[in-house]
Amino acid sequence: MKFDLRQSLRAKYEIENPFWDLVRFYASLGKKKTRQKEFLSDLAKKEARSGSLREHLSISNLIADDLLAYINWRTEYTKEALTLFRSEEEALNFCKDENFSVGVTQTKSKDHHQSSKSLISAVSNIAMTVCSTTGISLETNPQERCVWLINNQLHVSARNLDGAIPGIKDPFIVWEIKEYWGKTSGGSKMSDAVYECHLVGREIRDYEKKINQKIHHIVFLDGRDQWHARVSDASRFIDLESQGLIDHLVIGKMVEDQWQRILSEILNQVPRNRTPK
Repeated sequence: MKFDLRQSLRAKYEIENPFWDLVRFYASLGKKKTRQKEFLSDLAKKEARSGSLREHLSISNLIADDLLAYINWRTEYTKEALTLFRSEEEALNFCKDENFSVGVTQTKSKDHHQSSKSLISAVSNIAMTVCSTTGISLETNPQERCVWLINNQLHVSARNLDGAIPGIKDPFIVWEIKEYWGKTSGGSKMSDAVYECHLVGREIRDYEKKINQKIHHIVFLDGRDQWHARVSDASRFIDLESQGLIDHLVIGKMVEDQWQRILSEILNQVPRNRTPK
């Protein structure tokens, strides 16, 4: 996937820049596609149309051009991202080929699909392999919230996360996993997933400023049927990564051929005094 445009925009518009609020505003118009089309049409014009949303929001020509470019890129990137989501069978086959054991998410209703934890298994096992080569510890099944106390600044994660390196105390890498294998067409849980990762990312970025240290926030998504039914939520995850609230968004097949590289590169960049053996 090509990230050139997004990288240039991220360098130009920091996380707090109102540009990203405009991106969220565009996404909020999604329930009425005609409004999105009208908004894009106004962005493409040299001058804001009287009474238009662009005029109301005071969007300059420069911002309009960048916003239009990002939205067009976002549309194409989403299409590409959708091809990466795997079926549960594909995810299980990868774990089988790699000899990863896979658990099951138990539900009270026997009629409900008993989803596998195939993505959790893949993420965890690959992370254990990478960490074992460097002697760095990790936690792949945190039962408590992550807690940081660095430079006398305390931060506690808003919820239990799905992985942390070197552990839940002062981690410099954390991740969240959102895999949905149900046979239904998704649901509000997908929007909740966006909110949860947004909150965690926002709090991490705020805490980084206090301690002047980097904490890598990684999010994994998978489940072709359900995410294909919630394309708007998948796009919102792309926005979170574009804005910088997520450092790496790993979708479906990417866990098979990119997760090991991503983690290895991060660990190689981390100062040795932050990687206890």
